[in-house]
Amino acid sequence: MSRPRGRTGLQTWLIGSFITLGVAASLLMVLVLLPTLEGSIVTGATERTSQATVGVLEDLSEVPGAGYGLTDAEGDAYVRRLASEARGAARYLDIATGWHGADLSAAPGAFPADELTPEGDLADKSFSADPVRVRVAEGPEDQRTVFSAVRVTQGGNVVGIAEVAVPVPPPTAEIGALQRRVLFAVILVLLLATAGGIVMSRILGRRIGRVASTAASLSAGDLSARAPEMSPREVATLAGGLNRMAERVQDLIGTVTGERDRARTLVAGLAEGVLLIDPDDQVVVANDAAVRMTGLGPGGQAMRGDLDPVLADLVARARSGESPVDEAEITTPGGGDLAVGAVALSEPTGAVVLTFRDVTQERALARTRRDLVANVSHELKTPVAAIRGFLELMEDDSMPPEARREFVGLMSAEAARLQRLVDEQLQLARLDAGALPMRVEAIDLAAVVRAAARPRAVLAEREGVSLEVQAPSPVPMDGDPERLEQLLLILLDNAARHTPAGGSITVEAHVEGGDAVMSVADTGEGIPPEAIDSVFDRFYRADAARQRDDRQGAGLGLAIARGLAHAHGGDISVASRPGDGTVFTVRLPRDAGVVSPA
Repeated sequence: MSRPRGRTGLQTWLIGSFITLGVAASLLMVLVLLPTLEGSIVTGATERTSQATVGVLEDLSEVPGAGYGLTDAEGDAYVRRLASEARGAARYLDIATGWHGADLSAAPGAFPADELTPEGDLADKSFSADPVRVRVAEGPEDQRTVFSAVRVTQGGNVVGIAEVAVPVPPPTAEIGALQRRVLFAVILVLLLATAGGIVMSRILGRRIGRVASTAASLSAGDLSARAPEMSPREVATLAGGLNRMAERVQDLIGTVTGERDRARTLVAGLAEGVLLIDPDDQVVVANDAAVRMTGLGPGGQAMRGDLDPVLADLVARARSGESPVDEAEITTPGGGDLAVGAVALSEPTGAVVLTFRDVTQERALARTRRDLVANVSHELKTPVAAIRGFLELMEDDSMPPEARREFVGLMSAEAARLQRLVDEQLQLARLDAGALPMRVEAIDLAAVVRAAARPRAVLAEREGVSLEVQAPSPVPMDGDPERLEQLLLILLDNAARHTPAGGSITVEAHVEGGDAVMSVADTGEGIPPEAIDSVFDRFYRADAARQRDDRQGAGLGLAIARGLAHAHGGDISVASRPGDGTVFTVRLPRDAGVVSPA
């Protein structure tokens, strides 16, 4: 998973945040707490000095004697003792001997000359034997001095005023120890903040990293990935939201994928061809029918330039919207006919859908219908013209009766030809519609062949053609004996027309596996190779001039024969070479697979 450039990682961010908090706490401690603590130490030292000073004054407020004051020597000794025990400067004003001082250099300038300090004046005017309230004076360099005074009594009488000025000793050692402790605390706080940041970053980073890893897996396409919902609550909420989103996306993608697969299946199963060309002229969708019709490569991968120029032009016209492209026709390299439609999509812009419909059979059917109408018209025209000609001749009253009778016979023959043509057309129409009446029953095809060939053998013998039947064994099957006889007679008449005198016709019937096989072979002129595929077409005759004699039909017999074979669930084939004769083979299923139309 790539990391965005220029972005701080969670671990770095948390460690930095904890260190920042530690530094802030340390600064607060150094700038605020340390001065406060140092002030407290100084205040404590001042308080201790004050208490000690008051204690000394209380202890020395009474001196021994009769109550008449101290001598100079006693006054000097007293004040020295007072300065020593108070650990500062001391001054004593005796009512008898005057001022006495000791260690005045300990608090230079603390006492005014020959005057009582405010504390001494207060003690002089006080009626209490207790020391007066301590006054703390601050000097240069934060030096503090404690002032106090007390009335000195002797034998119950007030004999003088004792004053002290005690410098407060600076608590250097205590402040140094405090500073060392604060520095240690600052270092400890920074270390704890760093360690806490590392621990928290790893814990949160690992948990958030799992959520981020799940998000990366989802973005990579693994919709089954899920994030563990772990504390803290915010991470659990984030993971839960991501999981629910993944489930919803998975459901939506499943639905879209299902719809897409169904659409692809429907498109792939269409008989019509479908091509989707994207705005970059790439064929992105091509069903099997389109690949087969257009001749694209496997999978339909191609560019628009690889398509037929007509198709490329249709795509361009559909995109431009200059003219509607409802349907155009193209001819495939294989000779097929395709009807093509082109529709431009609104999204994405430039995409075009091409639809292909194979109209080869439709066009062939249309041509067949045109040919059928032309052939039927041609076949009807000749006998109708002959009948009209005979009728015009018979309108002459001077025509001899013998000629009139001859014309009537000829007209009857032409009418019979018309009737035969109509009957054959009606039979073919019924075969095409599957409505030809059939009476299916269990028969012996060999017996049907022998019975149908017997009278034709006599006729063939008159023409100098021998007809031989080879069907010694029974050929049991289910079929319509009359229709099978009609099929065989068509083949026999066709063979007789094309076999010259001195030739032979052989009819066979036998069982081959599950089929009953019937064949008619002749030694006639044969069929040209280019005509083999057309012999079963309606109105087809090998002579292009379409001239015929009385033995020739309208070219419908073999078409009827094929229809009869198909009606029995079988098929008919032909094999021939010019000069070597022709063999028609009919293969029919033996079981009762034919259902007679109602």
